[in-house]
Amino acid sequence: MDPNDNPTCVFCRIIGGDEMVSIIHEDDDIIAFLDVQPLHPGHVLVVPKQHHKNLFYVPEELATRTFAVAKRILPGLRRATGCRAVNIFSPNGADGGQDVFHFHVHLIPVPKDAPFPLQLPDPNAEVPSRSQLDVMATHVVRSIHDTDAETHAASQAEAATA
Repeated sequence: MDPNDNPTCVFCRIIGGDEMVSIIHEDDDIIAFLDVQPLHPGHVLVVPKQHHKNLFYVPEELATRTFAVAKRILPGLRRATGCRAVNIFSPNGADGGQDVFHFHVHLIPVPKDAPFPLQLPDPNAEVPSRSQLDVMATHVVRSIHDTDAETHAASQAEAATA
């Protein structure tokens, strides 16, 4: 998909050259640039050039490539910022905090003793019982298998009509 096919997407406009950014990395598939509203100095966004709404929709190879570029940037980012920690975050859906609906990965350097808004585990979170965890694990595993089966069936049907 041509990035300019989605003119309402700020990342597509950046990729198309219509918005200015400070580029950290760019190749045929991925662009990485400094966030204009950084949580901490050095906050980088790693963005595939193809427009996909979020990780649920991005092809696996492109997601893998995006995370590979993020991993390659990490050591230099840590060195440049002097931070011992760099968190990786990818919002996927409005309920998860996504506000730009183009798959992307945040690389957020965390200075020593600086607060980070997402702390896990949440000290106020209720700890589920082992049986509750086991029931959820079983439910997730079944859902993965069902989704895989549906995807396979859809691929088979598509192949049969091609």
